[in-house]
Amino acid sequence: MREQLDSADDVITTFSQQRQVLLKHTADVLCTEPSRPELKASPRESRLSAILVSSLEELKVAEEELTERVAALADLRDDLERRVRDTRQLFDLAPACLLVTDVQGLILEANRACLMTLKRDFPLVERQPLTRFIPPDERRSFRDGLSRILGTDGVSDWRFVLVRPTDAPLAVSAAVHVVKPLAQPTGAKLFWSIRVIEPAAALDA
Repeated sequence: MREQLDSADDVITTFSQQRQVLLKHTADVLCTEPSRPELKASPRESRLSAILVSSLEELKVAEEELTERVAALADLRDDLERRVRDTRQLFDLAPACLLVTDVQGLILEANRACLMTLKRDFPLVERQPLTRFIPPDERRSFRDGLSRILGTDGVSDWRFVLVRPTDAPLAVSAAVHVVKPLAQPTGAKLFWSIRVIEPAAALDA
């Protein structure tokens, strides 16, 4: 969006410069020499001045239209930025553990509830594989499950165990959605909503 606005501003600047050039040429053609008032514009000069005036008016209209479009794009950008901020706030404050990963399971985003669940600050989990929080003997099956999910639209109840550095493991249920951007199909991401079932230790009791 910002690139589109910059491009539109460049076009407007170019049109304004062209208008100035045409305005100067038009003035040169239309203005006769003060010392020779008897001079009249030739038919060729008259046609040329008419063309220049017409072109100048067309450029003026085009500039006004571009200015209106840039203003509309700026309003749209502001609205999108506001929505992104609101969405980000909802993501951060959601009570559920929410994660965004790439297709390899690398953590890209994690909300506060998820960081509290993992007992980690974000700098310690960013770009870290989610398998880091899976018991070592279950990581292979977890990766296999991740590969199967990528061939679908997602899964609503995937159960596994999360391990933490200082607290007991947790049995969780995850809803995983695969999102594939239309403009960049290869840039798919996974959105995770993780719900704690109960401490994993309690399952073995």
